[in-house]
Amino acid sequence: MKRLIPVIIAAALGTAAPAQEVYVGAGLDYLYPHSGDPQSVASAIAGLGFDTGFFGIGAEAEYGMRVAGDNDYDTSRVRAWLSYDWMDYTFRFAGGVTEYYFEDENANGLNFGLGAQREITPVLTLRGELIRDFMDDNFTGAVTTTRVAMLYSF
Repeated sequence: MKRLIPVIIAAALGTAAPAQEVYVGAGLDYLYPHSGDPQSVASAIAGLGFDTGFFGIGAEAEYGMRVAGDNDYDTSRVRAWLSYDWMDYTFRFAGGVTEYYFEDENANGLNFGLGAQREITPVLTLRGELIRDFMDDNFTGAVTTTRVAMLYSF
């Protein structure tokens, strides 16, 4: 019995491995605070997911640095995501935590996002997404981010 458990675990991991997706990418984000000035951010994105046919699940982390705009803060997000494949498109719902880094303080909050992506080549994917950050009162109540990103899958 003790030998059977490692064999079952190895078989389960072996069957999940082909469905695994690891990706990195870059995005251009436009952040629009609902009380404040907008800014543009260049984001680096890295994630991991499992595809189970029509549905997928995974997680990703990102870090964005200011490119242009009147505000001066960097962003980071850690999110879990669910996806649904329909024809040539994949629709995504994501949620997680957000942090904005100012010179003298940080603002924390939650994020939710809706997006769609399409495979351009077997390793390149184009993604469009709307992300809503609900921040604490130190910064603003909410920030809406519009993103266009290109992802590279391994």
